[in-house]
Amino acid sequence: MISCLSLSSYSFCEKIALKKYRRCVKRGCIKRPQVVSGAKKDGFGLRVFVLSDLHTDYPENMAWVRSLSTKRHEKDVLLVAGDVAEMYDNFILTMSLLKERFEYVFFVPGNHDLWCRWETEDFDSLEKLNKLLDACKQLGVETNPAVIDGLGIIPLFSWYHESFDREDDIVGVRIPSLDM
Repeated sequence: MISCLSLSSYSFCEKIALKKYRRCVKRGCIKRPQVVSGAKKDGFGLRVFVLSDLHTDYPENMAWVRSLSTKRHEKDVLLVAGDVAEMYDNFILTMSLLKERFEYVFFVPGNHDLWCRWETEDFDSLEKLNKLLDACKQLGVETNPAVIDGLGIIPLFSWYHESFDREDDIVGVRIPSLDM
């Protein structure tokens, strides 16, 4: 979807900034600029991609993962930031497909990865976490820190719970409840 912007509705500073993109304006609409590869012109250079919320339990999302080129990213790094799939078998398939397409794949689990509601085996979320980490190790998916071409990648397993909050409450400022 292309969002249409009226140049007359912007402040003076915004109008100056938009002059740079005036050549992209067609009938009052600004198109998002194309994302350009970060690789150097000589073909050398590290490219890092980040994905999250793949939810490949949905067939259309799994089809998208399968559609990724097996050649285009063979020297690239992929950071998978959680919510790959709720079902263990779909997680394994998804990570296998991604590992076939990227040289390096890093994984940090999300809440949906640890849910057990659709699993046929009887285990809890911590047991599932250990099972996912073991599978990643077997597949060659990184879950530990590593340095690649001078770039440090540090997957953090950091979940939040209200009991972790040891700071004093903020007073004097109205903060709406999460329900709002």
